[in-house]
Amino acid sequence: VIAIIGILAAIAIPNFRKAREQAREKACYANMRVVLGAVEMYNMDHTDMMSTLVMSKLVSGKYLKAPITPAAQSCVISGTGLDDNGLIECSNHGTIESKES
Repeated sequence: VIAIIGILAAIAIPNFRKAREQAREKACYANMRVVLGAVEMYNMDHTDMMSTLVMSKLVSGKYLKAPITPAAQSCVISGTGLDDNGLIECSNHGTIESKES
């Protein structure tokens, strides 16, 4: 019985880790989409468009309720060229566009 439990645990643990990492990756992409939407709303409302991501402007302008909580410790969301079709990217997961291709 102990051997069977050990074999099942050896199979289940890697699958559990993979599922957890996939969930974090999907949460990170969802966070990037939320930030992108907030930046687009900010840019529609202001003549001085946001070219680099400034989370405090999005929160103080009520485009986000609170700063985005990273999906993983290594996730850092940044953005450049946002006033001209720029990209939102994560230091760990890349861009939304890289996932879709």
